[in-house]
Amino acid sequence: MGSGPKQIVDRNCKGLMDLMLKTILVIVLILIVYQDMKMRLIHILLPVALFGLGMVMNWFFVDYAYMEWLWSLLFLGLNFLVVTLYFSVKKRSYTNPIDTLIGWGDVLFLIALIPFFSFRGYLQFFVMGMIFSLLLFVVMKAIYPKYRTIPLAGFLALFLMGTMLVDGVTDIDLLL
Repeated sequence: MGSGPKQIVDRNCKGLMDLMLKTILVIVLILIVYQDMKMRLIHILLPVALFGLGMVMNWFFVDYAYMEWLWSLLFLGLNFLVVTLYFSVKKRSYTNPIDTLIGWGDVLFLIALIPFFSFRGYLQFFVMGMIFSLLLFVVMKAIYPKYRTIPLAGFLALFLMGTMLVDGVTDIDLLL
C-alpha cells in the first residue's frame, strides 16, 4: 500500500497522540514518585489514571490480548498469596501483608500497570523492578539511616521512567 495523504495524517496523529499520552504518563509517574517518597502513600486517582492511560495506549498502539492481562493479574495474585502464606507461617497467625507490610497504593499501582505490558513484559518489569527497588532502598538506607520503609510504588515508577528513557534514547526495549 502506498503512503498517501491519509496514511501520513494517520501516522502524524498517532505520533502526536503517542507523545501526548507518554507525557501524561510521565507526569503521573512523577506524581507517584513524589507522593510515595514524601508521604509514603499515593492518591487513589493516580493508579486509576495510570490504568486508564494504559488502556488507551494499549487500545491505540499495542493491542495486547486481554488474556495476557489475566495471566499478569493471576501472577500478581499468586505473589500476594505466597507473601501472605510466608508471613502467616512466620508469625504463626494469619497476617495480611497488604495492610501491614505492602500497602494498598503499591497493590493498586501494580494492578494499574498491567495494561502497559504483555505477560512476559510484566514478569520482567516485576522482577527487575523489585531488584531495582531493593538496591535503591539499600543505597537510600546507607545515605539516610532513618530510612525504614520502601516506597515501592515510587521506586517502581522511577524504574519505569528509566526504562522508558532508555527505550526512547537507544531503541533498546528493556521490558519487551
